[in-house]
Amino acid sequence: MLSVLKKNLITVSLSVLIALVIISVGMALYSRKVMIEYTIIKKQTEEVRLRWNDIFEVTLRSIDMGLRGYALTKNPQMLDPYKTAMTRNVTNIRKIDSLLVVQKLDSVRAMFIPFRAKLNEYIDYSNQMKEHVDTDSTLTAFVDMLNKDKGFDLYQVYRPIHQKIVKHQDALMAHAQAEYETTQNTNVVIQLILLIFSLPTLILVIARLRYDARDRKNLLQEFEQNNRRYMFNPGTDPSDNPQTIIASSINNLKHASAFIKDISSGNYAATWKGLTSENASLNQENLVGDLIKMRDQMKHVKQEDEKRLWTTEGLAKFSDVARTNQDNIERLSNEVVRFLSKYLHAQQASLFVLHDDDQEDSHLELMACYAFDKKKHIQKRIDLGSGLVGQAYKEGTTTVLTTLPPGYISITSGLGDATPNCLIIVPMKYNDQVEAIFELASFKKFEQYEIEFLEKVGEVIASAIYSTKINERTTKLLKESREQAEMLKSQEEELRQNMEELQATQENMRRRESEG
Repeated sequence: MLSVLKKNLITVSLSVLIALVIISVGMALYSRKVMIEYTIIKKQTEEVRLRWNDIFEVTLRSIDMGLRGYALTKNPQMLDPYKTAMTRNVTNIRKIDSLLVVQKLDSVRAMFIPFRAKLNEYIDYSNQMKEHVDTDSTLTAFVDMLNKDKGFDLYQVYRPIHQKIVKHQDALMAHAQAEYETTQNTNVVIQLILLIFSLPTLILVIARLRYDARDRKNLLQEFEQNNRRYMFNPGTDPSDNPQTIIASSINNLKHASAFIKDISSGNYAATWKGLTSENASLNQENLVGDLIKMRDQMKHVKQEDEKRLWTTEGLAKFSDVARTNQDNIERLSNEVVRFLSKYLHAQQASLFVLHDDDQEDSHLELMACYAFDKKKHIQKRIDLGSGLVGQAYKEGTTTVLTTLPPGYISITSGLGDATPNCLIIVPMKYNDQVEAIFELASFKKFEQYEIEFLEKVGEVIASAIYSTKINERTTKLLKESREQAEMLKSQEEELRQNMEELQATQENMRRRESEG
C-alpha cells in the first residue's frame, strides 16, 4: 500500500489539492449565493419598512392635510397631496402584500389583511368628507366627520401590526447576517487549508515535472524519428522543439486524412504536400509511399474501368446503329462512319466496302466518308493491294500510322488544311474474310483500347455488311425471278392468243370447205 502511495504520490497530492480547490470554489459560490440572498433580504426588509411607514407617516397625513386645505380654501390645487396619496396608497398596499408573500410571513400577512380593510374604510370615509366639502358650503358635515378622528382608530390597528412587521424584519435581517458571516468564516478556513497543503504539493510537482521533462524530451526525439521513418520524411534536419515535432505529426495525420479523402472521392490527382523529387527516395517504404502506390493503383483501376465502360457502351450503341440500318448498305455505311467518327472524336473517316460479285474485278469501293469537305461526295475505287487501304485488305491486320505519307490526307477547317497526327486502317472481318476497310484520321493519337474497340466493332460491321449483301443479292434474285415469271406469263398469254387465232383460222377453213 505504501509503495503504491509513493508511486502515485503526485497523483494523490494533486487529487487532494483539486478536491480542496473544488471545495473552495464551491464555498465561494455558496458565499456569493448567501451574499446575494442577504442583499435581497436587506433590500426587501428596508422596502417593507419604508412602505409601511409611508402608509401612515406620509399617505394618511397627506390625505388629511389635503382635505383640510381644500375645505378651508376651496382651491382644487390643495387636493394634489390628497390625490397623490391615494395613488401611493394603492402601490404601497400591493407591494407590501407581495413582499410578505415572498418572505413567507403568513402570520404578519394575516394581520395585514384586516388592516387593509380598515385602511380602505378610512379612504372611503375621506372621500365622503371631500364630497361634503364640495356640496356643503357651511362645512358642518365635514367638521362633524373630522371631529370623529377616524385616523386615530386606524392608528390603533396600525400600531400592533407595525411592531410585528418590524420584529419579523429584524429577525430576517439578523438570520441572513449570521448565515453570511458563517459562510465567510468557513471560506477563510478552507483557503488557509488550501494554502498550507498546496505549497509542499507544488514543490513535489515541480520536481517531478523536471524529471518527466527529460523523459518526455527523449520520447519526443524517438517519436520524431519514428514519424519520419513510418509516416513522412521531409528530408530536413530533425527538430528538438516539442511544439514543432507535435505539429509536424499532426500535420502529417491531417495530410494523410485529406489525401485518403481525396482519392476516396475519386480525385486521383491528389498529391502529398511537401513531397518533392528530392525527398521522394526517402518516402518509398513509409505511409506516404504506400498512399502514393495506392493512389496510382486506384487511378489505374479507374482508368481501366472507364475504358471498359466506354467500350461496352460504344458496342451497345453501335449495335443499335447497325441493327436499325441493316436493310440498306449505303445508309448503314453512312451511319457507321458518322457514329464512329463522333464516338472516337476523329476529324475524318471513310468506309470502303468489298465488291466481289465479279471475281475478275474485285475491288474496294468508298461507300461513306465523314468530314472530307467537297471530296466526301466523290466515288472512289481502290484495287485490292493498292495503296495503304488495299494493302491492309491483303494483310488483314490493323495499321496505325503516326507519320503519314506526304499529301496522303489533310483535314480542312476554316483556318486552312492540316495533316492529321494519326491514321488507323482497320480491316473488318466476318468468318476470317475481310468485308470492308475502315479508315480513321485524327489530330490525337489513338489509344490501344480505342484500337481494340474498332477491331471489335469491325466484326459487327463486317457481319452487318455481309448480311446486307446477302439480303440485297436475295432481293435482286427475287426481283429477277419475278421479272422472268412475268415474262413467261406474258409469253404464255401471247402463245394462247396465237393458238386461239390458229383455231379460229382452222374453223374458218373447215367451214369454207364444207360450203364449197
